[in-house]
Amino acid sequence: MKMKTLIIYVLATLLTTEMIQFPNTAHAAPSQRNFKSEDEIIEGDILVTEPLRRAMKAGNSRTRRDIVSNKIKRWPDGVVPYKLDSSLSKEAIKAIKVAIREFHRRTCVKFVLHTNEQDYLEFQGSYGCFSAIGRQGGKQRLSVGEGCEYKGTVLHEIMHALGFFHEHSRTDRDDYIMVLWWNIEPGFEKNFESYGPERLDSVGEPYDFDSLMHYDNQASSKNGQNTLESLADPNRSLGNMDDFRKIDIKQLLKSYPCKAWDKKPKDKKKERSPESKCLDVYQNRCKYFASYDGYCQHWKSFMKKWCPYSCGYCKTESPDKRLNIWKGENDTK
Repeated sequence: MKMKTLIIYVLATLLTTEMIQFPNTAHAAPSQRNFKSEDEIIEGDILVTEPLRRAMKAGNSRTRRDIVSNKIKRWPDGVVPYKLDSSLSKEAIKAIKVAIREFHRRTCVKFVLHTNEQDYLEFQGSYGCFSAIGRQGGKQRLSVGEGCEYKGTVLHEIMHALGFFHEHSRTDRDDYIMVLWWNIEPGFEKNFESYGPERLDSVGEPYDFDSLMHYDNQASSKNGQNTLESLADPNRSLGNMDDFRKIDIKQLLKSYPCKAWDKKPKDKKKERSPESKCLDVYQNRCKYFASYDGYCQHWKSFMKKWCPYSCGYCKTESPDKRLNIWKGENDTK
């Protein structure tokens, strides 16, 4: 009887160890975080909601595609009301504020403190770091728990809340990377599944090995060996947990375009078109938009009106000279 009890105890311990993966570094990726057992989490940090659960269970690929594509919702006009829960640590609050400033500085997504809005994002200090995909409706949890208090980690989780999946789960990922299934921790194989062409995080952009949303080479590894490798170069580093990369910004601008800029300014004296003086209206953002290849040319009428200096449309400077200046100042790889 004692031997039977001992065997049951050992088996239970082994199962528990396999099911919960604890962080092994001070700045581990979200896929290496632990979480509460009552929260259903996939891919390490994606909180499963009912629409996503139905998509996961759909056996037919078309059914799965329809469920996902119809249910992932954006935030209207790119405005995200948010609230900071009292459970957050000081370090987490600091990281959240830094991340929000980065969104304001480099994208057109706007975060506003929650007042009476029905849909809003609540940052909580739960176990680990996780977020649902897209706008869920009502109060929406985003966890920044212990070990997650870094700008890059918060940027990553907010990207999920804005509707973006992991880069490695794109339908075309097998053209670019190899999954080394034999090195993956047992029970974590589902974190490496790919989805169909319904994926919204690519928005026509090429596969991005360096994306903030890409797993690193050794994510969920059971033996310290690579679980993901580039087909072209097995030694290439994958992903990053520090900051946006160029394609991340492009995806954000396509998914949340600067529509609000097209509205007629309330104060014409302060926000009038700068064409006569050849100045940027939005000085904090124009230089970043101008640094991305093709933006000044692709959206010429818009950029010429609001960002003429950064794009080099002033009579005294050539476009190529101005673009080269901004590229040098904002080389984000």
